[in-house]
Amino acid sequence: MYEILIEKMKAVDNFTEEEIEFFTSLLVPQFLPRGDHFLREGQICRYLGYVESGLLMYYRLHNGIEIPTDFANEGEWASYLDSFTNRTVSDLGIKTLEDTEVLKLSASDFDKICKLYPRFIKLKDYYTEISFLSAARHAADFAMLDAKERYHKFVFEKPELNQRIPQYYIAAYLGMKPQSLSRLRKSEHLRS
Repeated sequence: MYEILIEKMKAVDNFTEEEIEFFTSLLVPQFLPRGDHFLREGQICRYLGYVESGLLMYYRLHNGIEIPTDFANEGEWASYLDSFTNRTVSDLGIKTLEDTEVLKLSASDFDKICKLYPRFIKLKDYYTEISFLSAARHAADFAMLDAKERYHKFVFEKPELNQRIPQYYIAAYLGMKPQSLSRLRKSEHLRS
């Protein structure tokens, strides 16, 4: 049932069958319909969520507008690590852009598993590093690339998301107006 998740875990470290069985026994499946929240701004993030199917968007509110900061789709983990680790109130939200199935692991269960099997700390460190590098690359893109270059990079790195995320969210994620993205897409389409 958890083949892909287990395969990804084993790519990080050589987890034993006992460790994997205990870990998977703590996962709780949850269905989140499109537009629902995995985490709301102002809540404490009490779960890690492995995305089995669907699409999540991390966002911050600015003048009442949702500004995407990242996305999580199938095979990725979703959580706000600052809030999850430090049990602090979240300053961002995580919501579904599609009907989404997640496998949730509570903070208390994660603490329990790390005490019993310290190897899971390495798994958390691995995903924390991936998250940090992704955020650093996105910030660097804003500093060094123009809007057209950011769009091309997004399409190259996440072609499947380009078709699944509404245009206004892609535009906001890339730091441009939806009309500018529309013109850019149109000019790209005419060239091909």
